[in-house]
Amino acid sequence: MLDPTMPLRPQAAMPPPPASHQATSHQEAHRIDRQGAALLPPRTTIFLEGFARSPHYRVVEGCVATSQALSDGRRQITDIVGPGRLFGLGLGDRNHCSAETLGWTRLQPCGDTAGPQAVEMALHEMLARSQALAMLLGRKTAPERVACAILDLAGQFGRPARQRKRGAVTFHLYPTRGDLADWLGLTIETVSRCFTRLKRAGLIEFQTSDLVTLLEPAQLTQVASGNAPIPLSLI
Repeated sequence: MLDPTMPLRPQAAMPPPPASHQATSHQEAHRIDRQGAALLPPRTTIFLEGFARSPHYRVVEGCVATSQALSDGRRQITDIVGPGRLFGLGLGDRNHCSAETLGWTRLQPCGDTAGPQAVEMALHEMLARSQALAMLLGRKTAPERVACAILDLAGQFGRPARQRKRGAVTFHLYPTRGDLADWLGLTIETVSRCFTRLKRAGLIEFQTSDLVTLLEPAQLTQVASGNAPIPLSLI
């Protein structure tokens, strides 16, 4: 995740939730299992941190966020998962993160059907994205973090932009500004300010809050990696 050099394209475990809440989550998981692939509405909880280990899933379409939380409700989104990717992998008998849909999402429970090679590749990707997130949270500036997120989301959800210059990519922005703040370790105000400054610099465009066009991928990559001066309009 969030590494501009990668191709475009997740604390201690929380105590188990109350039994009634846990039962609801398991019922939802069983419903998905029975249907093979299920279309879930936005903000559906797939599994919760601290639960007994859930099966892993593949995103067929849509978007899933994985996260960890503190006892006071603060959370860190550990990954944004797009189509084709597996999530819910890990060791132990309990989930180490929670997962919820950020938009209408079709999920396929994999169980043992994904195959060892697919699971191994997903684990390698998860490790690489976790390492990139650690670097981002520890060393990158706010504009660099937001630039990284835009590149990552464009890679996972983008399509060629119509009636735009060659190389422009449009994507649906599934995470809200609050989700992005919890992903990037920023405030909502800082995320919004960075989006506005990137737009003024001519690197992105958006007419609505959830549809973004990446106009200058190469220049935004330089901003994200810290290898180029940040445009004055971003400071």
